[in-house]
Amino acid sequence: MKNLLVFLIFIAICNISCRKQDDDMNNSDLSEIQGHQLLTELTGHWVGSNETAFGNFDWFAFDFRPISASHLHSIYEGGTNQNIISSIFIADFEGKQQIMARNGGWLGGQYRATYFVLDQSENNGNSQYYRLVDAVGKEQRAYMEFRFENDTMYFDAYKDNSGTLDEPIHHMGFKGTNYNPSFAESAIALFSYPQKISEVNLEDKFVNLIDPDSALFLEENNDPFPKSQHGHLSDLTININKDASIQSENLLLYISKEPIVDGNGAVDFDNLDTKVIRTISIQSNEIFYKTTYLHPDKYFITAFSDSDGNFYPSMGDVSNVSKEVNVTPESDLSMNIDVNKLIQ
Repeated sequence: MKNLLVFLIFIAICNISCRKQDDDMNNSDLSEIQGHQLLTELTGHWVGSNETAFGNFDWFAFDFRPISASHLHSIYEGGTNQNIISSIFIADFEGKQQIMARNGGWLGGQYRATYFVLDQSENNGNSQYYRLVDAVGKEQRAYMEFRFENDTMYFDAYKDNSGTLDEPIHHMGFKGTNYNPSFAESAIALFSYPQKISEVNLEDKFVNLIDPDSALFLEENNDPFPKSQHGHLSDLTININKDASIQSENLLLYISKEPIVDGNGAVDFDNLDTKVIRTISIQSNEIFYKTTYLHPDKYFITAFSDSDGNFYPSMGDVSNVSKEVNVTPESDLSMNIDVNKLIQ
């Protein structure tokens, strides 16, 4: 009888403890999560420059918008099987709700996804700082930093290329301005973003890793939070009909919120500088391009031959008239463009 009483008391204590943990994980007080402000600070369309291990870009953009009540998503697409995903979200990890990140995508034919967890956040009036480290190897393996000063965002990434957990080296450095916070407004309203809701449970997901010192996955079917589990986002296939004069030329394909090239072949340079969300290289033998992880919205699609290599449609290039498309949530759409308009 005594043993039974001890057992029942033990069960009762366990139940109280479990309920307390569940309450802590599911109450609505977002301030209990360290660095939760990053979910708000990062939201918007950031345009600036980017210095990377693969080269420097005078123009670069991150289009961070909510895709759920607690998940902020952006992607850079350089071309077919060339993309970099950056997303920030709330996850269950190490017994509590935490700010985490998923970074990766496709590099050629190689898939990769690495998970990070926030370990530092500072707010000094006009300056805010956030650091996220590799969820397994911590800051010795890889880390990313977000720093906000006045109206400027600095996004830096560091990576240990040697695999020996030496001091990580600078891998990317973006500096930009939030030109269009309004791009995210409809999604913010739709999801009542941000909320203290876990987007994914990553408890005990970083086991049997290909690298024991990193939360790295090189196969999509092993990724604990793959594309198939990301709601709200869409895909768009763009079929490209090229003029005979440019059949052997590569193209640049820009996705923007406002038109770039009008029916007379004139270029709107203001829209080119501040309304473009993706800049994609199309090889000469590609007759279509499928853009993925696309936020639902109205867009304009513009493809052009960049004969002088200046990265924008200019006199002598051949382009299509910027074509409008309305992307609905969780859709897989298709459209055609005719690249046959001479830029004047």
